[in-house]
Amino acid sequence: MRVPWKTVYLVAALSAAIVVLLWRLSVRDGGAPPSATTKTADTGLTIERIQPLSSLTTLKVQVADVVESELQGKTGNVKAALIVKGEVALGVDLSTATFEQVDRENRRAVLQLPQPAVQYVRLDHERTRLLGVWSSGLWIIVPGGSDADAVTVNRAYRDAERIVGSTANDAALMQRCRVQTEEVLRSFLRALGWSIELRWR
Repeated sequence: MRVPWKTVYLVAALSAAIVVLLWRLSVRDGGAPPSATTKTADTGLTIERIQPLSSLTTLKVQVADVVESELQGKTGNVKAALIVKGEVALGVDLSTATFEQVDRENRRAVLQLPQPAVQYVRLDHERTRLLGVWSSGLWIIVPGGSDADAVTVNRAYRDAERIVGSTANDAALMQRCRVQTEEVLRSFLRALGWSIELRWR
């Protein structure tokens, strides 16, 4: 039985249309023709690639202490005591780091880092508590003045802020921040296939 030429032409046209449709769907879904090749360019190491790690290199330290403040007069004194709670954050500003050497062929680099610095010192007023205010001497009978208690308490809070801030100068904490920074950077760059040498300014 002979097949009409119109039918043969229609079947060929439909087949061609289906092939084109399938190819377009494969391209739209992220596929590529068999002959196509893709290349990924390695942009190398830049400060912009490591800068988002700044938050991971931050060392936060909780501070707890007891502060006593005393106001002395001729006939007596007033003493106030606080339970101090605060937080100190030390970190490394990776935006100021610089690559001294970058060997792309062997994937080795030397990175120079700034020293850790205090990011903030915070006295937690919600958790800091006034234990009490006590008078001694004749002030037990005759108070040292209506403002004596307030002055003593305010002085205690100022001392508390100073104590929390002085924690940031601890050499051991600075070293902990350096160690934490080195661990974060080495782990990150090792995952990218790079060997890194870190130097502190």
